[in-house]
Amino acid sequence: MTQICPYIQRLVPFFLRPAARFSKVLLPAPLLAGSVLSALAIIPAQAEEQASAAPLINTSTHPLSWYDRAELSADEQQALPEFCSGNYRIPAITALDSDRIEAEADNSTLNKNGDTEMSGDVLLQQQDRVLRADRASWYQSRGYGEFHGNVSLQAPQVVLQGESASISQSNGEVHFYEAEYSVPERHFRGSAGHIETLEAGQINLTDATFTFCEPGQNDWDLAASELHLDQNKGIGSAWHTRLRVAEVPVLYIPYYRFPIGDQRMTGFLDPKFTLNEFGQAEDIQLPFYWNIAANADATIVPHHILDRGMLWETQFRHKTRWFGDGELNYGYLNKDATEGEERWLVNYQQSGKLGAGWQHRWVYNNISDKDYLSDMNPTAAVNRTTHLPRRGEILWDQNNWHFDITAESFQTIDETIALGNRPYRRLPQLNLSYQPLVINALQIQQRLQATRFTREDEAIINDSEQTLSGFAALNGDRLLSDTSIAYPLEWPFGFLRPKAEYRQRSYNLTNADDTLADTELDVSQGTGRYSVDAGLFFEREFDWFGSDYQQTLEPRLFWVKSPYLAGQDQIPNFDSTKTTVTYASLFNGDRFTGGDRLADLDQVSAGLTTRFIRDDGLEQFRASVGRIWYNQDRLVQLNGSTVPDADTQATSSTLGEVEWNPDEKWSLYHTLEWDTYEDFARQRRYGVRFEGLNNRFLNLATNTVQSYNNTTDKVLTSTKQLDAGFFWSLTDRWALVGRQLRDLRSYDSNSTEKKPVSPVLESLAGIEYQNCCWRVQMLYRETSPKDTDADAEFSTDKRYGFMLSIQLKGLGSFGSGTDEIISEGITGYSRRQYHDY
Repeated sequence: MTQICPYIQRLVPFFLRPAARFSKVLLPAPLLAGSVLSALAIIPAQAEEQASAAPLINTSTHPLSWYDRAELSADEQQALPEFCSGNYRIPAITALDSDRIEAEADNSTLNKNGDTEMSGDVLLQQQDRVLRADRASWYQSRGYGEFHGNVSLQAPQVVLQGESASISQSNGEVHFYEAEYSVPERHFRGSAGHIETLEAGQINLTDATFTFCEPGQNDWDLAASELHLDQNKGIGSAWHTRLRVAEVPVLYIPYYRFPIGDQRMTGFLDPKFTLNEFGQAEDIQLPFYWNIAANADATIVPHHILDRGMLWETQFRHKTRWFGDGELNYGYLNKDATEGEERWLVNYQQSGKLGAGWQHRWVYNNISDKDYLSDMNPTAAVNRTTHLPRRGEILWDQNNWHFDITAESFQTIDETIALGNRPYRRLPQLNLSYQPLVINALQIQQRLQATRFTREDEAIINDSEQTLSGFAALNGDRLLSDTSIAYPLEWPFGFLRPKAEYRQRSYNLTNADDTLADTELDVSQGTGRYSVDAGLFFEREFDWFGSDYQQTLEPRLFWVKSPYLAGQDQIPNFDSTKTTVTYASLFNGDRFTGGDRLADLDQVSAGLTTRFIRDDGLEQFRASVGRIWYNQDRLVQLNGSTVPDADTQATSSTLGEVEWNPDEKWSLYHTLEWDTYEDFARQRRYGVRFEGLNNRFLNLATNTVQSYNNTTDKVLTSTKQLDAGFFWSLTDRWALVGRQLRDLRSYDSNSTEKKPVSPVLESLAGIEYQNCCWRVQMLYRETSPKDTDADAEFSTDKRYGFMLSIQLKGLGSFGSGTDEIISEGITGYSRRQYHDY
């Protein structure tokens, strides 16, 4: 109902705007001056021979401009889902070229007082708006007009029809009685016992309804005893509103106010709920939106969780000129009925631009305990890592220059993690870099970084006090300088990128105790790194089974050398980790990320990629294989650089990637990291994806991660999982959804390793039904969470739940947010095609 106001408001100018000139005038013009209807050009039936033989107005006589499927064109039918029986058409009205008003009627009379009577197919047009009636009367002395019998108003924006209508020129009021309306462009319609326009921008509807359902299919609608729309303020208000299903009220709101345009307005949003396996309401949310100001708003969510209590969540958003956009998420549960403890969450995010290349980003997190996110399922998008960041950044970018200053600390939500394994704070870190992007010219790049690293050296962990000492207790300042000179060359047939670098690190370490009497606290060291990256592109055209293809062959060699730098084992590892092993990592020229470990390198990476590209641009097949050959042992390690810890293998694992796309719908892929020394797969992944028309998605993948234990001479499997999911439309109406994440590992009964209570880590099954005006999803979800406490077993309490979501198309959704759950587990679902208005 809120969207009809702009269209009904056009009724007033339709009738009360004076005509610019007369067309086909058959009565003396002076007698008609002074009112809209006195400016009408009346064409009586007996004078038709004086006018054009063609009808004055060509408009649809379909009620509400609705057309059954059989009356639509072939293209319109093809675009329409099978479950829709027809569609609206925007009335095709040839607009007049000025503001004049033209009229037709079978009969018309005009008395000496200027009163006009018209009957028989009365038609009036102004610009692109057309009024029809069986009879029309205009009373010149009162400035009042009446229309009776099959009264209809057609315009591109709105279609109205009713038993009768009246217009008062003196006060600008327009009345429609026993009316029905539709807005064809937005596919909604409704009815009203009485539509009344008061002063400009004020409209009242009595006994009004609103629905997106097709005519004659009132599966749901909104009904209100009184509805007032104020176009000037952009506010609507309704009394005695009922949400009805098959005209049976299911929800009643005595009074509420709502926006009728793009305005934000305080009020309740769509409720959400989740049922458990016993049919109990496990989670109920009733969001309330508060429009605080033009640049600030808040959403308050009373969030009742079964067996825990009432969690109050608030999201506050603001926009400011200097500080940009901010968002504060706050959750608070006074006393958890299960845990008997107070629980909370605080999350604040802000970002903005300051002008002249300056911008800033901020994030703050604070949480009561490690299980809050899984127990409470907060509505806010909060980082769910073990170490929640608290970070502030100020950045500047200008041409090839970049500068930023960062302050960062963390809240470790898993309190069982040892103090020595927790990340360092950066308070602060400053970066300055000059990095031009040039080709076929000398390229000089410089990066400077200064960081102060600190972390706590005392904490209570597992009810006992832990204290860091010795090497683990070191904090420090680090100055980093990376300088490089390169001359990248690129041609259509290949590329050559020689590069020379020098990396310098300077440290000032603090918090040393007596155990580190011989440790150097001021350290400065550096080393060079030299590399050449080269590749060629070969291609050929060929025909295969009647299709034209282009095959490419892309060999690539990458040589990098960096001398061994001794003494790095005497420096704490503030922020370095090993690089993730992928095919792309063969050519990144380092074994570590971060700045504390300068890897000793003398190696050559070789890779080969081939592609088969169809004439329509589809990359139908791609395969890559590569390996690194080492010319020396790798002595530098993350936590030491002694010879026993060195990597002595002459080659890396062999990395391979294959992807085959038989057509635009199917994709089969495989990635492999094969250890040629121990003959086993360190990483292996197989997958199949299908994304077809008519909302059909399928993905199946297995993922295995293994390592070799030199002590036991065995291959250990750390991850072996099967992930299968699908969303499959059986028809336009019906669809099935399913997903299962299964643990395929074999657990040793003699091992101390914890075994999950069930190999099924997560499963999802459900059904969807929709028609032209509503959609429903019913899901069953089962999870087997792992207890993250170091001394606890896997949970023996599996979680079960039923999730129901009902979408009233064009209005909103009620229920459990099932779309988000499906999208997280099934690849491609976020791109599904919705039939909505």
